[in-house]
Amino acid sequence: MTKKRSNTSSPSKPSILKTASSGVSPDVDNEHADSFFSKTAKERKRDERIGRYAFSFFSILIFIIGSLCGAYFLSDVFQDSSGKSGSAEFLAPARPVLATSEPEDFYPASEFRKQSAIFIGCQKNLFLDPQLYGDIAKAIDRKVPLFGVVNTEVEAQAGVKIIKDLGLPPDAMRFIVLPSNSMWIRDYAPLILRFDNERAVMVDAKYNSRTMREQRKEDDFMGLELARLLGLSVRSVPLLLEGGNLISNGDGLLLTSAKTLDVNLEAEFTQKQLMNMFFDYFGVHTVYTVGALFGEPNGHTDMFMTMLDKNLAVIAEVDPSVDPENSARLDENAEFVASLNTSSGPIKVVRIPMPPKWGEDWRSYTNIILANGVLLMPSFSDVDPVIEDRAEQVYRSALPNWEVKRINCDKLVKLQGQLHCISYNIPHFVSMEGIIKNSHPKIPEVEL
Repeated sequence: MTKKRSNTSSPSKPSILKTASSGVSPDVDNEHADSFFSKTAKERKRDERIGRYAFSFFSILIFIIGSLCGAYFLSDVFQDSSGKSGSAEFLAPARPVLATSEPEDFYPASEFRKQSAIFIGCQKNLFLDPQLYGDIAKAIDRKVPLFGVVNTEVEAQAGVKIIKDLGLPPDAMRFIVLPSNSMWIRDYAPLILRFDNERAVMVDAKYNSRTMREQRKEDDFMGLELARLLGLSVRSVPLLLEGGNLISNGDGLLLTSAKTLDVNLEAEFTQKQLMNMFFDYFGVHTVYTVGALFGEPNGHTDMFMTMLDKNLAVIAEVDPSVDPENSARLDENAEFVASLNTSSGPIKVVRIPMPPKWGEDWRSYTNIILANGVLLMPSFSDVDPVIEDRAEQVYRSALPNWEVKRINCDKLVKLQGQLHCISYNIPHFVSMEGIIKNSHPKIPEVEL
C-alpha cells in the first residue's frame, strides 16, 4: 500500500486509471481519491489560466510584431504619397473630366458691336448741365436704351422731369438708382465678358488704392449692385484698373497705357502675375501697353485712341510744332499698334486731329460714345471748325453706315472728362429686364 501511494504521489491520468483498477480498500481509496481530484482540479484551473495568459501574451506580441513590420515595409509608400499630395496626378479625380468647348466670346466686350443699353453717369451734374443729357438722349434717338445713373429716388424723379421739360419722350432716357461717388462710370464699372450664347459674367477690379478707398467707396462697390440688377455673377480681380484706360478689340486683344503697369507694380505684383491675371480673369490672349500723353493727368488711352473694329484703330495726332513730345509719342503709338495682328489681319490705323488744350484742360476727339450705329463725338465751342470737320470726316469715312453727331463738351472738359468717361456700354447679350423694372419712370407691370 505504501508503495502504491508513493506511486500515486505524482498525479496523472494514467496513475488515476491505475489506481482505480487496483485492489485497494474502497474507503481508503475514496478518501485519497477525493483529495487527489481536488488537488488536480486546482492544478487544472491554474494551467488553464496560464494558458489564457500565454495566448493573450502571444496575441499581443504577434500584433506588435505585425504593426512594426507593416510600418517598416509600408513607410516608403506613405512617404511617397505625402510627397505627391500637391501634384495633379495625386489629386486627379477617379472619374474622367470631360473637356469643355472653348467659350465663344470670352473677352471684354467691344463697344463697336451691338449694345443692349448704355448707362450715362449723372449724379449732381444732372442739375449742373441738364442740356448735356438732353443732347445725348436726342442724338441717340432711342437707337439703344439710355439709363441715367443717379444716387437717389429723388434725383431719378428729377431726371424724369428734365427729360420731359426738354420735350423728349419719357423713354429717351430712363433713370436708375445706383449710388456712387462720381459720374465717371466708365472707370469704376465692371467689364462684361461672355461665356457662351447664354451666359455672361462681370469682372470687377479695384478702382482705387487703399489710401483713396474711403473717398470713393461707393464707386468701388457700385458694380455689385449693378450685377444684381443685371442678374450676372461677379468675379473680383485684385488688379487696380480704370475702364477709360482699357480698350478691347473684342477679339482677345487688350490695349492699356503704361499707367496700368505702373500702379499695379507699386501694389507689389510682378509683371508675370499681372499678365496671368489678365489672361485668367479676362480671357484675353494679348495685352499691350502704349505711351500715355505726357502731362495729361488721367493717363488714359481713351484720351488719344479708340477702336472701331477688331482691326481698325483711330489714334490722335498733334502738330509737332505745337507739342513735339506728344507728337512723337502718338506717332510711336500709331506705328506700334499698326504692327499688331488680329484674326482679321493687321490693325489698320487712321489718324485724327487732336483739339488744342483749353488752358490746362485736355480735350479729345477719341473720347466717344458708340451706340448701335450712332457715334457721338465731343465738340468744343472755341475750336476751329476746320479741325472739327476733319475729325468728323475721319469717323464718317471709317464707318460709312453710321451717323456721326457732335455733342458739346465744354463743361465736361472743366471736370477733366468727356463723353466716353461718363458712359458705360452693356453688350447685346445681357438682358435688361431687371434694370427696366427698377428704372424711372416706372413701367406698368402689364407692359413688362
